[in-house]
Amino acid sequence: MPILRIRENFVSSIHGLNSIRNYEEKWKVQLLNCLENKTEFKIKCDKIDKDIHCIELRKIDGNLSLDTSYLIGLDYLAKDFPFIVEPKFDDSQGEFSIDFYDILFKGLPYVKTNEDISDLYFIDFSKPTIEINQHDDFLTPILVIQFITYLNKICHSGLQKGYYWVEENLDNKVKGKILVKNTIKYNHLKSKYTKTYCRYQEFGINTQENQFLKFTFQFCLNYLSQFKKLKMIDNLEGKVGYIKTSLENVQVNTTFSKEMSVKKNPLFPLYESALKLANLILKRSAFNITNTTKNKVSTYPYWINMSKLFEIHVLRLLRTTFREGIYFQKEYGGRIPDIVINRSDIKAIVDVKYKPYAVKEIEIEDIRQVAAYARMKLIFKDLDLTQNSVLDSIIVYPKVNSKNFDLNQNTLDKKEELGNYFNIYKLDISIPILNKR
Repeated sequence: MPILRIRENFVSSIHGLNSIRNYEEKWKVQLLNCLENKTEFKIKCDKIDKDIHCIELRKIDGNLSLDTSYLIGLDYLAKDFPFIVEPKFDDSQGEFSIDFYDILFKGLPYVKTNEDISDLYFIDFSKPTIEINQHDDFLTPILVIQFITYLNKICHSGLQKGYYWVEENLDNKVKGKILVKNTIKYNHLKSKYTKTYCRYQEFGINTQENQFLKFTFQFCLNYLSQFKKLKMIDNLEGKVGYIKTSLENVQVNTTFSKEMSVKKNPLFPLYESALKLANLILKRSAFNITNTTKNKVSTYPYWINMSKLFEIHVLRLLRTTFREGIYFQKEYGGRIPDIVINRSDIKAIVDVKYKPYAVKEIEIEDIRQVAAYARMKLIFKDLDLTQNSVLDSIIVYPKVNSKNFDLNQNTLDKKEELGNYFNIYKLDISIPILNKR
């Protein structure tokens, strides 16, 4: 099935519809058919952002207009008409592909358990699957990276222990419940009268949950052996090796064929996130490990939030320098600023914008947003500021050739004040790229 390919943040009035490969020959008629008897057609992903469209088609004065946003992914425009939005970013030096694998793997360890990144991606299991090349599957690497990160944290903090059932053919003793049928079948009929099949409970790490995590980990290892890009990520082999050692005494169970029920445990909060991820990974692969080795894969429609990925990137840079006093996605009276810095030497609002502000002016809506945050009473109270205090607002945006590789005090001092506003600043930050397009 042919797939329409579009870049993220595509604006037809800027990039031109003819920049889409085979637009005139193949896609123009199909796109116009989507607008039959209507002037606009939109696909949204409310689970990520209710106000942003994944793709928007409009008919203006008989001409076709097509726009995408910062969401990348895969979906259907109509029955048997799939499309894919690819990760591309405009910069003063040209067009680049963002290395979101590197961002996620390095950034996830800096996201705390109680900080919500559930809007990072969404998978729509209600729609039919779409067959694509494995290198076009942007979601599976993200799921694998996130799962390995969570599992590594679990292994460092200690595996959850619990009671689990064991069946064993014991010699000259009885433990727990005697399995009469198995005892007769495997022992008495073979004249082994000193042996007894028993079922009993033990307490340890070999629980169903840990077996399920190890089963999913095997899927991830199989995928990593095929996906060479992820092997280049720093310290990946070290984390994988540590997980292998930690799960060595957990039994390998290959009989799982359905999702594991997730129960909250306040003593082991990461288990909930890891098990939910394991369910997603296995469900997308139909619990069949051989599906991870195919060049062609069938995947459910999904969307990935590139703006959230950039927020995680900025968070890592800040928390690498400032260990404490960095609040991420903290709610204040129903409002959630991206990052708040609350330290004795610096107090500021950091608004992270995944927009090409290196080549265009900052939009007035973004200026109004940070200005509103900088005047909220709840934020002033949390930062222990008086009514007459002035709170700095910093709009951080990506720039491929930026010399700002860190977010330390020296970098923050480079911020530029917006010409018409007091204490509202802009600051560009370097972002990893895969290659120049």
